[in-house]
Amino acid sequence: MTLADIRSKYEESFEFLQQRKRRQVSQLVLMNNLGRGDQNIASTLLITLFNRIMSSLYDDKMQVKFLPTQGIIQDQLNSYNVLAQSDFMEMDKAKLDYDWTWDALFFGQGFLETLRFNKKKKIIEPSVINPLAFGYDPYFDNVQDWRYYWKWITKTKWELKKLIKAGVITGIKDVREIPSGVDTYLWDYKIKRDEAKKGTAMSTDTKAGDVYQILEFYGYDDKNGNKTVWWVDKNFTEILFKQKLDLQDGEQIVAPDGTTIDTGSKWPIVVKQAFREPHSSIQFSVADLLEDKHRAKSVLLNLAYIAAKDRANPIYVYNPDKVKDVTQLFNRQIAQHIPVDDVVDSVAPLNKDNPMDAGLLNFISLLTTEANEPVGTGTVAQPEPRKLSNTATEAAIDQQLNDMAQSLQSKVMQFGESEFWSHWFHRYKKYGKEFGSKMANIVGVKGVKTQEIQMSDFETDFPPGVLVYSAKEAEYKELVLRRDLINLYPQLIPTLGPEGMRNFNKHIFFPKFLQDPSLIDVMFPETLDEMNATEENEMLKKNEYPPVSQTDEHTTHIYIHQMVQPKTLATWFHIYEHQDYVAKQKYDIMVSSGMSQMGQQPQTPTSQPINQQRLSPKEAASPLKQEMQTPINQ
Repeated sequence: MTLADIRSKYEESFEFLQQRKRRQVSQLVLMNNLGRGDQNIASTLLITLFNRIMSSLYDDKMQVKFLPTQGIIQDQLNSYNVLAQSDFMEMDKAKLDYDWTWDALFFGQGFLETLRFNKKKKIIEPSVINPLAFGYDPYFDNVQDWRYYWKWITKTKWELKKLIKAGVITGIKDVREIPSGVDTYLWDYKIKRDEAKKGTAMSTDTKAGDVYQILEFYGYDDKNGNKTVWWVDKNFTEILFKQKLDLQDGEQIVAPDGTTIDTGSKWPIVVKQAFREPHSSIQFSVADLLEDKHRAKSVLLNLAYIAAKDRANPIYVYNPDKVKDVTQLFNRQIAQHIPVDDVVDSVAPLNKDNPMDAGLLNFISLLTTEANEPVGTGTVAQPEPRKLSNTATEAAIDQQLNDMAQSLQSKVMQFGESEFWSHWFHRYKKYGKEFGSKMANIVGVKGVKTQEIQMSDFETDFPPGVLVYSAKEAEYKELVLRRDLINLYPQLIPTLGPEGMRNFNKHIFFPKFLQDPSLIDVMFPETLDEMNATEENEMLKKNEYPPVSQTDEHTTHIYIHQMVQPKTLATWFHIYEHQDYVAKQKYDIMVSSGMSQMGQQPQTPTSQPINQQRLSPKEAASPLKQEMQTPINQ
């Protein structure tokens, strides 16, 4: 792709988005009430509702779990989930999510780049892209269908010199070969925001000449069709840098003859949307929905403000023949006296309008309601007096409608979150082979727990499934579920038995009450049988047959041995032997129960005496105790 092609596509996208960007800048000024003037007041409707939506959708906790797909075993899923929790803290994902969600709500779409991977720290380094400095293909609404996209970045002179010295930038030998400074026409949105904040507008060129504006352009290389990234100076005169995207995360195309064609890489960018409109290149935003109501409410508040000032300091009509000193009407003083011949005919106030009459208050309330309903924020104004028709059922229905609106927004936002963690998985799949393993650190009640994750777990034919859930949305559902489980708890005790209740409490009941999963291990540490069964799994994977003891808790062993992947021949025989012990124990219990009820010896199918030792692991261990207690000299 030549410089002319890059410039042509850039201008195509620039013209497509520039008018909308200018409107978004004015919405930013409006949201912060920066252009109201010193003698005016402005509504806070937009910022109030925006913050309420933001608080309902943003959470600083991990909201992702990986799910099994074809060829992925439980041990691999455990590695993904543990490493994801560690990376969430290490890459400061909570702050990224705030900026990403903020952009999605205000601009309609938020963009997160996933290209950079720090091999030294062994972690992906995502970054949120400023939508006002970003452009994309207007012909396609799906990100991965774009022909190109671009973003403006700024670099200092010293950064560029280091990149030239390191051989990263090869298009120029010295920074003086390209123009410095920042284009004020392109960054007009920044100037308006700075001026609204009483800041000095940026000039067309920096005085020191040490700031450079670089276009980072992503597109297809015409020579080979590979996805490529270029760096170009702001005047489109030099290509500073060019590199093929080799992320190895593209989907494969199956030809009619059965051969597969590798598509190479996906675009390393993820989009999050607040209100998704299918088949559209531009999405509407919270600011688009509320801008007109905010402006109208600001106008009404200012008119009421003017009316209030006029009523407090009215305009007077007077008779010049009877008012001796007119200047006294311009000042307000205590014990002020204006000499007139006739009070009624000499002077009278002209403005007496009520600044906030009932009609104006009702109209402002209507505007607020019109703003609340489409974004599902509920009532933010003062509650109206309770009416007979305002029943608890109606209030519950209104709350349910608000919850449904926010739930829908949350689900739409989760599309982008799921795509990000898919990119996260593929970056480890590509780069993980170079460093073999990584230490994951999880902060819990016991302190910092460190676990080594093998990068070989990421070598799969298919990526794992990604479940994204909203912690805030789940709070109410979890509350209802906890209440139902408490009501069912007494009925489960006789049904599940002691071992079943232990598993129920450990894996189902108490996790609903505890935010820190490590507390479960404190309350329910692994039993001896669980530890032994886990060790036996390593032998079974190698097709080695560990012996089965009568004293084993066979049900626990069967449950843990079912997790072995792949299941070898030794695994199946080992599980079968545990099942055989369970069946014999169950039979002996039935026979023993029949004896106690009938008072006689029942006839067993094998006509053999009952093995009392099989009824209990403790009884099965009693011969071992006797042997240990026997003196050695005997």
